[in-house]
Amino acid sequence: MKHNFKQHFESISSFILKELQNDEKASISYRAEQSYFLRFNQAKVRQNGSVEQIHAGVTLWKNTKTISFGLGLSGELSQDFILIAKELEKARITASLLPDDPYQSIPTANEKSNTVYAGKLLPTATIEKTLLDPVRDLDFAGLFSQGIICRGSMNWAGAHHWFETENFLLDYSVWLPNGRAVKSVYSGREWSDDEYKKKIAQAREGLSVLSCEPKKIEPGRYRMFITADALVEVVDFFSWNGFGERCMQQGESAYLALKEKRESFADSFSLTQDFSLGLEPAFNEDGELAPEQLPIVQNGTLVNTLVSSRSEKQYGVKSNGAPSGEWMRSVVIGAGDLCEEDALKELGTGIYVSNFHYLNWSDPAFARVTGMTRFACLWVEDGKVVAPIADMRWDESLYNMFGANLLAITKERHMFTNTATYEERAVGGCLLPGILVKDFNCTL
Repeated sequence: MKHNFKQHFESISSFILKELQNDEKASISYRAEQSYFLRFNQAKVRQNGSVEQIHAGVTLWKNTKTISFGLGLSGELSQDFILIAKELEKARITASLLPDDPYQSIPTANEKSNTVYAGKLLPTATIEKTLLDPVRDLDFAGLFSQGIICRGSMNWAGAHHWFETENFLLDYSVWLPNGRAVKSVYSGREWSDDEYKKKIAQAREGLSVLSCEPKKIEPGRYRMFITADALVEVVDFFSWNGFGERCMQQGESAYLALKEKRESFADSFSLTQDFSLGLEPAFNEDGELAPEQLPIVQNGTLVNTLVSSRSEKQYGVKSNGAPSGEWMRSVVIGAGDLCEEDALKELGTGIYVSNFHYLNWSDPAFARVTGMTRFACLWVEDGKVVAPIADMRWDESLYNMFGANLLAITKERHMFTNTATYEERAVGGCLLPGILVKDFNCTL
């Protein structure tokens, strides 16, 4: 059964606010989706279906106590009202047992917003044919999903926000019998048959190289071109031990040296939180609205951190609408002047990286990250592809990658939607260029 998600959000939020007692205040967050999905390998359907789900989160401030809870909802108001009333009562009982919250931050934001991004998606009946007919001769594996994703937020002070986007995501890989593969993502709000055919043609071209014997690379430092597809995996490290104010204040941020001006990124490097991408809402779970664009790093220098209202109260730094976790959203890295078609020529001799895999901090104090090359990473000599490389572990500081060793950034940038589907389709994503670096540290 399909529901009017916005109407449902407004109804349950109004119900919660009317249920509040005199000594209570609350904020309500809302997540919902209607999604079709298709899992495939060897260019055959292995699982498909549709999902509709709704989840609400409530933060309740009762005098000096703070408590949050979440619950799944059916979409049927009579049932949902009963469930919500029971959960509110449980929260009140639990709150009475909690200690006072010394940094309690009750939102006073009262802005309103309504943002809807309509998409042009594939008709459900044609999805299998459109995706799989062009690749029946390939071992084509992955996940396709499309549909509506909604987010809402309302609070006691009058904030009222709604975000709705219609998009698709194709996360796929194409395999050879030798165990090597090309991996990529095609995502957006408007499906294009021509763009899909272009992506498949690129995959076929990559497979022709991967059929060659891989070249074993010795540990050492190499000139490297890192594609936007590979750079996606690095974006999480702007949030994890990242640019949040609380993380900085508590000495856990990998970018503390940047804030203290002991380190810097390259003058050509800029990093922005930009909600004009339309990939996720600018409001947080408490109804607070972030600026549409917030520069984090400009010309290699830290100019802003991500500050929640709780950190504002605790540390005296003005909030800029960050969520409680103070992670980066809608990440944009600024463009440079290197044309993608010239990447191999500018690389000269070195490694062309199509994909990174299994990244982790190796030393956060020095912003060092370790990971693996994987999926169509190539050895290049004099601007020409020679062979695929055997997978290599690397360990490098982001201060080097985006700083001292950054040689060039591409003019072209590519948009990626968040591929996470744990429990639900995620909002979010990024707009990224490729980068050319020197002395990239390959270790094993």
